[in-house]
Amino acid sequence: MLFKFSKSDILNSTLVYPESGALGYTILTRSHFIRASDKDSDTESEDESVDMRRTVVCNKEGVTVAEIRWKGRQPVEIIIGKERITAKGMFGCQSAILSGNVLGIPTRFDTEFFWMAAPDGLSLLDYDSNQIKGQFHTNSMRVGDRFIAAPISGLGHDYLEFEDHPQALTEELIGGYICVFRIVLIVFTHEI
Repeated sequence: MLFKFSKSDILNSTLVYPESGALGYTILTRSHFIRASDKDSDTESEDESVDMRRTVVCNKEGVTVAEIRWKGRQPVEIIIGKERITAKGMFGCQSAILSGNVLGIPTRFDTEFFWMAAPDGLSLLDYDSNQIKGQFHTNSMRVGDRFIAAPISGLGHDYLEFEDHPQALTEELIGGYICVFRIVLIVFTHEI
């Protein structure tokens, strides 16, 4: 499956099928502040508020099929359909792999699938076969069936490409990519 992001802000974009331009999904993120419940609202400063965000993924009919709740820039809960999953539960029970500049985060839907994150890319790896089953292409240009990096920042588009998996809904794969992408920004760019 291949989607093109309509904007460089993947948290506020549509995913379209590049061949037809047809809408696949819409991703919207909104922020709001939550005040600590034990604080006096008259004396509480904005610094004592918690920045909470909510990302919704809607299908082409406008129905919410996934939701990510954030505390600051970190995912805390993911909802796929009617299933609520903690951020920790979204990424399987094995430990993450850190090797050099590559972070491997296990998926929950297959013990042999890992989100592989590096400063220059994000992919979904089937560890058993050592095959890439999905990839996030940043600022890329599509040439036939291949992707090449755009020579100038902003000239290309962001693409999300992945193979279907019998144990994971498309919405879970999209939500997983969004969460891992944010984790990559935090780990590799120290963005908080």
